[in-house]
Amino acid sequence: MRSKKRIIIGTTISVGLKKRCVGLFFIACSLVCCPNFGLLAETIPSSNTYNHSLNVDSSTSPRIKIYFYDPEINTARNLVLKNTWDTYLYQFGSYEFQPVDSSNDFEQLVRNEENAAFIMAEWFYSSLFSSQDNDLELAFNGLLNGRDTYQKILVSHDNIIDLEKVTIACSGTKKRAKSVLRSIYPELSLSQIEKIKILLVPKDIDALMAVGYGLADMALSTEVGLSKMALLNQNIYKDMVVLKASKPLRRSVLIFKSSNKELKASLAYALMNMSKHPNGQQAINLLGLDEWKIVDSLSTLLPKNIMDDTHKNGGHNNDN
Repeated sequence: MRSKKRIIIGTTISVGLKKRCVGLFFIACSLVCCPNFGLLAETIPSSNTYNHSLNVDSSTSPRIKIYFYDPEINTARNLVLKNTWDTYLYQFGSYEFQPVDSSNDFEQLVRNEENAAFIMAEWFYSSLFSSQDNDLELAFNGLLNGRDTYQKILVSHDNIIDLEKVTIACSGTKKRAKSVLRSIYPELSLSQIEKIKILLVPKDIDALMAVGYGLADMALSTEVGLSKMALLNQNIYKDMVVLKASKPLRRSVLIFKSSNKELKASLAYALMNMSKHPNGQQAINLLGLDEWKIVDSLSTLLPKNIMDDTHKNGGHNNDN
């Protein structure tokens, strides 16, 4: 009898240990496969605090997508971009950030998706989506250092350039590059612009590197890109000459496609607070911005006390 009891007790302990080991193994796997597992557990419930004041219930609603496409911003690290945005957005509601690689795919999403938001280059928005798209609302302009515009600059090692014989490195698309070149060289005909050779690269800084290493004669970049080059490689930077600059160009914009005012108000609140949170600041910086400016027509989305607080603290409506 005692031997049988010992066997039963031993078997029970063994089973218990196995269950505990399996549980520990599962937790370990969760931490390895999803390092934000613990963070999500802490941040998701807090969304109720933000959404309660806006009367938004995110507990039962599906995740609202925020699609992103900008060929002039390098998204080779799309997973980092998505995770950084998602980590911030989970605090405010059922939102999910989704980078898109293809312009055709993005255009179809804009036309077909409902109850969504879209971040894109302003030129992409204005060239593809006319005012006839009544279900699209321009909601936010992206800012950097208080400005919603920037300029493309032509950089080279030489002051005298024969455009018929040069290769110009740039990010984005060839169509976009030639559109910018037409604004820089209004005296050139369309056929002359079309003959210019374009070397596409992932980022503005890569365009400058291409000039530095002799892969291109000129780079179509930005002042920010040139400043980064000064920090990264003084040997290349010291020989660079800025030849011309484009007319002011608009930065990225965020578009709403929804008639749900509560959804838009909750997302607007999250966007306006990005620069006040480390995670939010990191997320928006990955898009080459540092804050959002809400358009006047949509400023009534949020309670007056929130808008007043933003103005008082020198938020996104301060362009000085």
